[in-house]
Amino acid sequence: MFERLGIVTNIWAKRMENGDQFQELAVQFGQDGFQHLEVRDGDYLRNSEFGNLVQEIEAAIEVYTVDQWKDICEAIWNYKDWEILVKDNHKYLFSQINEFVKRVSDLTLSYAISHSWLSFPSNLEVDSNQIRRAKQLAYLLCPHQARLRLVDLESSVEHNPEIAAANLQRYQSLLPSYPIVFAVENAKQPAIQILDLVKESSLFLTYDEANVYQSDGTTIEGLEIFWQEVEMEDLTSVHFKQKASQGVLNQVKDGFVDFRAIIRRLDQNGYTGDLLLENAPSDQPLEDAIKSREYLYLQRCRA
Repeated sequence: MFERLGIVTNIWAKRMENGDQFQELAVQFGQDGFQHLEVRDGDYLRNSEFGNLVQEIEAAIEVYTVDQWKDICEAIWNYKDWEILVKDNHKYLFSQINEFVKRVSDLTLSYAISHSWLSFPSNLEVDSNQIRRAKQLAYLLCPHQARLRLVDLESSVEHNPEIAAANLQRYQSLLPSYPIVFAVENAKQPAIQILDLVKESSLFLTYDEANVYQSDGTTIEGLEIFWQEVEMEDLTSVHFKQKASQGVLNQVKDGFVDFRAIIRRLDQNGYTGDLLLENAPSDQPLEDAIKSREYLYLQRCRA
């Protein structure tokens, strides 16, 4: 199970604010056994040198057809001649991308964005374009195992499931030629509600049990109900972070979330997706991730 233990890159926020390079952190974590990285978009990323590169990539996406972009991504990752596919004024940009890919080629990268998918968009065209662009970025990061996750931190807990289902159906119809795993996360809403939408829409769930807990240690839903309803085929990723009365901790250790129970359930049911640490950012994210991994190994032995 733990051969697919990785991290969500927002745990690097403090290090990147202090000047650490995204690429160097990716290589460092990969060398220490964290080979599944979910690139979580956000201010910490956009305000970095790597974020500047991402913005240049987003601008370049608009210049190519969806098929041309797909061919470019595959050429770069398959070490083929990508230069004949890009415009002259983009060759330096894609040479930077090519160097990045060479450094992370042994890692599995996915992509995650904040997006209000549970609410009716104010502008359908803008909303669809945001998802299309995110899918194209996800494909660039890992054409052979592309995955995009949406997390909705803005919509109210009370939502209209018909609106959410219509949004998801529209998102899934975008870029049908791109083989991308499309997932949503339980953020503020009860996980069982998100699971119902996942099953109805035939997509995947990223499950984070810490999000079910409130600051006093009570849960917004019965955990047993969720675990009785979910099938392992519904899950593409499980996030591991610990929460206590002071909030999310910078390591996975004892707290509200019972990781021994989660590991036992995943083990017994043959879960094959990845497990991603999403600790609170700190000045020593690698040390925190290693200690979290040690704690999880211990919990599995005791499960």
